[in-house]
Amino acid sequence: MTNHLQEYLTMLRVDIDASPKTLEAYESDIKRYLNYIHDLHGINSIKNIKQSHIRGYVKLLSEMFLAPSSISRMLASVRSYYNFLCTEKIIKENPALLINTPRLKKKLPMTLSSDEIFKIINIIPKNSPLNIRDHAIIEILYSCGLRVTELCELEKNQGNIEPHIVDDEKIFFNDNHGNKVEIAAGEAKLLGEKHLAYIEYRKELEKRPGLLTVIGKGRKPRHVPIGKNSRKVWFNYVTKFRGQLLKGNDTKELFISRNGRALTRAMVNKIIDKWSKAAGITKKVTPHTFRHSFATHLIEGGADIRFVQHMLGHADISTTQIYTHLDKTTIREKYNEFGDKIFNSRLD
Repeated sequence: MTNHLQEYLTMLRVDIDASPKTLEAYESDIKRYLNYIHDLHGINSIKNIKQSHIRGYVKLLSEMFLAPSSISRMLASVRSYYNFLCTEKIIKENPALLINTPRLKKKLPMTLSSDEIFKIINIIPKNSPLNIRDHAIIEILYSCGLRVTELCELEKNQGNIEPHIVDDEKIFFNDNHGNKVEIAAGEAKLLGEKHLAYIEYRKELEKRPGLLTVIGKGRKPRHVPIGKNSRKVWFNYVTKFRGQLLKGNDTKELFISRNGRALTRAMVNKIIDKWSKAAGITKKVTPHTFRHSFATHLIEGGADIRFVQHMLGHADISTTQIYTHLDKTTIREKYNEFGDKIFNSRLD
């Protein structure tokens, strides 16, 4: 029954440029399947295999306590082989098409609590350009929910990072007589630092986030808000310490190594691993852990899922919905906070 297997593997190598390891995996999966069919059912022709035989094979794999992901991969190899045989008109139809793939358990992303994140941030000594850079990296990863690639490609020149109020927007303040007054923002900012309208204008400006321009998947740009604290960390690194890391010509990327070159993903991973271990965090922390934590904390704080989708740069909202999970501890906490007041207050 393996007469056509080498032809199939040649097709994979030529048509889809499959790697040697991929070819080896396909060959192993298909040989294992065909040996089962031959040894257990005594079938010598691929044309005589029925759906019931394939279901029996899947059941056997399950009884061997193989992971659902492994069974799914093996079944995918078998389906692919049958598709090839149909294309070559060796068989008329694919008997594996209607065989159900084992349902995979969706893994919930590992997250950090706010306390754990601040523990990592606070363990970093703010005493050198590299440490100031590392502080800024973790601050922006968490507060903006960036992918590590997006972080590495952030440019130092960001035209919208400063918050902005359009000139015709109204600013409200109380005058010296306690009367509520409104004034256009464009006028308020010209009145001088001691004027009540100007002071209110500056307060409003401070509350507003700036915007980072981030290049996401598919090279699609999006604007991500960056708050007051993160902007402060950003400017401290850019204006006082980044230049000390440069060696010769500057680069457009924000985060650079001790040699003045743009940071790579591997470098960022090492930075995160270093400081999470220093903070005594026993979980395996990666740059993506901060992104997961960012999204989870937004959802738990009541943020609209569409907003979280935009912040994360997800094309499909179903990808974002994994963050709507609430673990048992959170459910109990939320019930104690809200449910007890609503439902049990009537018993008093």
